Amino acid sequence: MAKKPGHDFDSRLDWYYISRRNLYRVVLGFLAVAAIVVFGVWFWTTRDSATLGRAREEIARAEELLGDARRLKEADRYTEEIGQGAARVEEAQKTLSAGDPERARSQAVTAQQLLRSILSGKLGDKGDANVIEVAGRVELQRANTTKWDTLRPGVVLREGDFVKTGASGVAEVMATDGTLYRIKPETLFEVHRSVTVPGEGKASGAKIVVGASDVTTGEGGRSILTTDVARTDISKNSAVGVESDAKTTNVATFKGKATLSTGNGPSVVLAERERAAASKAGGIGEKQRLPDTPAPLEPEDNAVFEIGRSEVLLRWSAVKDATQYQFEIARSRLFVPDSISIKQSRPRTETKIRVAEPGLYFWRVQSVKLEPRPLESGWTAPRRFKVVGEAEKAEKTGVPPDLVVYRPQVIGTTVIVSGKTEPGAKVTVNGEEADVDATGVFRKVINIPGGGVKPITIRAVGSSGLETLRKESVLVQD
Repeated sequence: MAKKPGHDFDSRLDWYYISRRNLYRVVLGFLAVAAIVVFGVWFWTTRDSATLGRAREEIARAEELLGDARRLKEADRYTEEIGQGAARVEEAQKTLSAGDPERARSQAVTAQQLLRSILSGKLGDKGDANVIEVAGRVELQRANTTKWDTLRPGVVLREGDFVKTGASGVAEVMATDGTLYRIKPETLFEVHRSVTVPGEGKASGAKIVVGASDVTTGEGGRSILTTDVARTDISKNSAVGVESDAKTTNVATFKGKATLSTGNGPSVVLAERERAAASKAGGIGEKQRLPDTPAPLEPEDNAVFEIGRSEVLLRWSAVKDATQYQFEIARSRLFVPDSISIKQSRPRTETKIRVAEPGLYFWRVQSVKLEPRPLESGWTAPRRFKVVGEAEKAEKTGVPPDLVVYRPQVIGTTVIVSGKTEPGAKVTVNGEEADVDATGVFRKVINIPGGGVKPITIRAVGSSGLETLRKESVLVQD
């Protein structure tokens, strides 16, 4: 049957109607997408502009704080920290120029935190050195003063301070780079600020006006030790003895390397086990070879003996060309003259002694070569032994030792841990053995790399074999 024209027209009208509606929807969809795109572009442009503005504000604030830090009166004491702040500000500026404002803002805030710590004094007064240990009569004269005061452990020393030891006084002083100065009796020692060695970085500084000091540098340490006669540049990881009076300076290198120089003539490099003397009149004399340091063999460290029942055998290794051996037994690990109970020489590598009083004792030995002129090796590291009476022997199965830990001192990445335990107890700090004196007072210097909050474990083991554990946390600034 043929379709009516009207019906066919209506169908075509309906088809065109549906197509227009779909077209409207497509157009509306395109408009919506365009609106979203425009809004997104506007949003991100605005956001980037705001982030850029905030980054510039934080960098400007960091630059202002950097200027304030550089204008501090004590700015030269914070040269390293201010330099770190300046480097971080410069890093933020470069990051901003590279098109990363968010990261630049974060870097600028980090720089601000460091600079605010400097300005507020939260970094603390580092000084140029810290007093680690004192025994006997030791006095301190602050720079630009005339008053002498008793020197005590924990005191911060600064440029121009003087340390004076009496006939039976010894002091251990640690510079901010970890260099340890053991100032011997009858010495006048002046603290100097760190100096810059061209091409080799910083070195701690000090002067011996008269007297003697042993100097031990670590991996990050170096020392410039001067006298009125000469200058000694002590390299890292070295152990050196320096002795001086108004006319002569003697330098002995027991480990590592040191360079001895005067105002006249060439300098002399002293390798391990070499010694030389500099004089005001004649420059530097010829180098001399020191004998080896013997190794202690008996008794074992922390050995315990019963009083009156046996002799204590001290034994050490033989040293080629040594004429004799000198040993000392003391009640102080610093071997202060007043604490030395036995000081003798022996041609052989052992000796027997009888100790009359109970307590904790320290012993050490050195080799001596008498021909063609007397030369002494370095001392061995001190070893300990304990002599107990009947009462203490009966208490051997008692309780764990008391352990008191004082707040640790932090100097950069160097941490000084001290406290008190029972005499004769063995103390370790993070697994490293600490020196414990006859009264139970202990101190240990450890190095903790990296910045942030670091744990420290202190363990004391008594003669009973029982132990006491303490834990501390310190903030280390790398």
